[in-house]
Amino acid sequence: MRTWSITIPAPCEWINANKREHWRTTADKVAEWRTAGCAAATQAKLPTIKRAHIDAVLHFRNSARRDAHNWYPTLKALVDGLVDHGLLADDSTRYLTGPDIRVGDVLPKAPYGPVGEVVLTITEVAP
Repeated sequence: MRTWSITIPAPCEWINANKREHWRTTADKVAEWRTAGCAAATQAKLPTIKRAHIDAVLHFRNSARRDAHNWYPTLKALVDGLVDHGLLADDSTRYLTGPDIRVGDVLPKAPYGPVGEVVLTITEVAP
């Protein structure tokens, strides 16, 4: 089994399932995260594979209490970016398990930098 790890700096605010925003605001964030996922996969030269399992570790800039699965919309956009890159044919269960989401260590504060980062570990799974 092959495994790749890519780190994706947050291109904009996180997308949270509990936050009620206008659809246009959310769509703009989805587009930015999706583009960031595709760009990171392209930069890492990820190959095309038949099936994968993805683990995701979210690193925020503060230690607020968080429910990891509320951030699933952020991961959905990133995974769509991986599909756009060509890592997988689709993100359905036929091709993908996960992403399994964890909240990781807090990053140092950065007043002008990204609001955090996501580390994706992609493991090829036998078809």
